[in-house]
Amino acid sequence: MINWINGSELKTFSVRGKKTAVGHWNLYLEGTERFVTLSPDQIKQYIPYLGIRQRYCYGELLDVEIEHLYGGMSKEEIA
Repeated sequence: MINWINGSELKTFSVRGKKTAVGHWNLYLEGTERFVTLSPDQIKQYIPYLGIRQRYCYGELLDVEIEHLYGGMSKEEIA
């Protein structure tokens, strides 16, 4: 696990999403062009309040979720 900060306090990062033509979601880490594509079921795990007709989303994910989704990104890539 990436240690973002000292201690056990969790850090959050902003994300934005855009729905694709086939109904999946491209989830971008704010401030970067890195994204992951998630199925409708997968996106609900991270941003549960999405509506069926929504095309865009914004939210915050914990550092451990970011590490899981984007894998191995350094703090410098995100900062």
